[in-house]
This record gives sequence, C-alpha cells and structure tokens, in this order.
Amino acid sequence: MRRLSKQQLQHIVVGAGLLGAGGGGSIQEGLKLVDRILEFDSGIDLALPEEIADDVRGAVILGMGSPRASLHNVRKNSPGCALRLLEQTTGGECGFVIPFELGAGNSMNPMLAAAERKIPIVDGDPAGRAVPELHMTLFQLAGVPITPLVLTTEDRISAVIRTEKPYDAERVARAITSELGGVAAVACSIMQGRTMRDAIISGTTTLCERIGATIAEQRASGGDIAQSLCRQHGGYLLGKGRIGSLRNETRGGFDFGTVELEGERPVKVRFQNENMLAERNGKVIAMVPDLICTLGAEGQPLTNADLAEGMEVSYLGFPASEPFRSEEVFALFRDILNALEFDGPFQPIEVLMG
Repeated sequence: MRRLSKQQLQHIVVGAGLLGAGGGGSIQEGLKLVDRILEFDSGIDLALPEEIADDVRGAVILGMGSPRASLHNVRKNSPGCALRLLEQTTGGECGFVIPFELGAGNSMNPMLAAAERKIPIVDGDPAGRAVPELHMTLFQLAGVPITPLVLTTEDRISAVIRTEKPYDAERVARAITSELGGVAAVACSIMQGRTMRDAIISGTTTLCERIGATIAEQRASGGDIAQSLCRQHGGYLLGKGRIGSLRNETRGGFDFGTVELEGERPVKVRFQNENMLAERNGKVIAMVPDLICTLGAEGQPLTNADLAEGMEVSYLGFPASEPFRSEEVFALFRDILNALEFDGPFQPIEVLMG
C-alpha cells in the first residue's frame, strides 16, 4: 500500500482522462475533485488487490450521468453520502473502495468517498477504461450483484434500487439521474476482497499515474506527446486534424454524437459518452472494447464534452486490457453498436490498423 500525494493524484487525473476514451469525466472536473479529496487528508492510500483481506467488504463508487452536465456540477459530497447510505442499507461497513472505471472524474469520485472514510482505494477496476453503462464490466460477467444500488445527488436526494437484472439497475438509475439534472453519485456491487481479486484488472490506477507523468514530462521538454504515448503503450495514431463537424446531444442521461476530423489524418468517431467506433473512408479502424482516445493540440486529454468545432485534436487508439477483450465483453456493447449501425464481429485494433 502506498500513499498518493497531490502531484500523484493530478497525474492520475490526466492519465485517466486519456484512458476514459472520451468519457469518464473531464480533467477540469477531476482536478476539482483532487482539491476536495485533500480537504479530508494530505493524501489517500492506494492498495494492491492482493493487499485486501479475503473477508473485508468493499463497494464500487462512481459518478453517473452526462459528462457535459458533470462539467458544471462537480460531485463534492454525494460520493461519500452514497457509500454511507449503501452501508446503512446492507448493514455493514466497507473497508475499501473500488473504482467502477477509469476517467478523470470517475477515478476521483471513488477516491473522494475513500478519503472521507479514511479507507484505501484499490489499484484496479473492472474495465480498464470508461464504459457507458453499469453492466459493461468484468464484475457483471463474474456474477457480482450490482444491487442494492444507492444513488444520491448533491442536493441529498437519494434512492435505493433493488433488482435481479443488471440492465434494469442501469435503466432505473439512469432515468432518475436524468430527471435530477444529469449528475448523481452511485454506490453499488458490495463484495469481499476475494471476489474483487478474481474479477478486477489490477494496476490500472498506477498505469494512469504513469501516463499522466509521461504527458507532463513530454510537455515540459517539448516532446511529441502522441508519439510518446503510442510508443510506450502500443498505441496507434488514428486521426489528426481539425474538427470540421461535431454533433453532440444529451438524452436519457447520455451524451450521443459524432465527430468528423478534417486535415492531415481524417477520421470519423461515434460515441455514447465514450468513443465506440472510429472510421476512415467508411472503414472501421478501431472499436470497443479497445480504446479510442482524444488529445488536444497541446497534448491534453479531452472528453467529448470538451470538444468544439474548429479545435485541433488527435485521436489515439490503444488495445484494451486483455481480460476486457473477450467475446463476452464485446457482447455487452452489442446494443450500442447496433444503434450505430454496426453489426460485425469484434476485430482488435492491431488487426484493423495492420
């Protein structure tokens, strides 16, 4: 277990902003959450999965809602409130917190709940990226119950959801979040340490920290950030140029849209909160669960909520963590891909770009 300082937390925000793949909350949101975390203590304890005892209980914490709404309504109190209410609902305290996904906001929301309770956060998550819906994780495939699920807002409106079907938990929680302004905190998926270790992708928070440090070093030295990230992490330059067309609309608690990049390396990217498909000349060149990530002109990671027409950006593609590249995982995204008029099989990015 190691203690994360302010600078390390800031590096995690930046790295998670990249691996959020267009979602997971903006860097602006994440840095505000770092300041809030440090109001509770000088740092936070990051535990390896194997450092958590078998019979200790933990919970998943996340921010739910529209990334655009989250830009203007940062969750300062609701993550901790959600954890406390879940403990009350289930009749026991938690000894650790698990991130739901990676993202500049959603890597910090669980840390905020952990800092408030002074318990560690696990170095890992069940996706290795950001995902649009609650059931799109390895915890779902491992049979970890999502409910009881607790949802709270900054106005201290709360709800407890119970259902046997994970998709119903997503559907109801999303509807409530949408009705309450598009921003909420969620606590769910109570599990013991042994269960967490069997299903989690280990080391993803540390990976975000390394990526954030690389971006800071390359920016300070004037290096090529995109090239450095691709070289170090097996990535691909999918697109580079100016945003010529951007469609982004919020409905049902999600941001939906399409970005079309013009110029040096044109690409078309379709998203539902996170980037789902990248195409060039009508040919798919990257798809979920692999990561399609956005960098601004100065090398800063961007979410789809940060984009505007005329901006200069690059799109980078990275292979998903190996446990997240199975046919079972790909099937979790099938409904979204069908809505984007894609019904083909999963093809790894190294095949599509080869």
